[in-house]
Amino acid sequence: MIKKTDYFLLGLISEKDRKAFALLYDRYIKLIYKFVYQALNDQEQTDDLIQEFWMKVWEDPSFLKCNEQGSVQSYMLRNLRFRVLDVYRETLKNMISIDQLEETMEFNYQDITAGLDERELLLVIREALDKQPYVVRKTFWLRINDWSVEETAKMLSVSKKTVYNKYSESLSIVRSHLKNNHPELIEDFNSALNGKKIFSLRTLFF
Repeated sequence: MIKKTDYFLLGLISEKDRKAFALLYDRYIKLIYKFVYQALNDQEQTDDLIQEFWMKVWEDPSFLKCNEQGSVQSYMLRNLRFRVLDVYRETLKNMISIDQLEETMEFNYQDITAGLDERELLLVIREALDKQPYVVRKTFWLRINDWSVEETAKMLSVSKKTVYNKYSESLSIVRSHLKNNHPELIEDFNSALNGKKIFSLRTLFF
């Protein structure tokens, strides 16, 4: 079953589709709650802010924007970040500066979203490669862990040409799987490859 993009769900929500609203809510409530609660460290304030946010989404979701893959996650968290800063301004304005608050929120934003995105992406990659031949799977994880072509070929007892071919094949498989099932993660995957990001958990999938 193809996963509906956030963009698609927001379009339905604008037409007051309750099922679409429930799907989007279930998709992001854990992430949102963790983000807001870690920032505010107050149950009542967290509940109030989140309730107001979802009421706004239901009333008029047009304030939320999606990226090219149809994901609203980044914009949603940025919006919540500003809402949290508004709460800070009201309750803590005499204790610390707004600059300090923004620095704290930036840290929380990066810390929370990076960890969640990474774990989700890794699970999806494993899902994509799970039924592929051993050499395809192994080549992908070795190469993405910065093993050279020569090292990978030696490890798997195959030619360097085979490493090139199998790595290219594995990338195509993962990208196709993301496009068809998790389009909201395509940008994260490409960024990870282009930036040579080291996944702290990826060795679990060797």
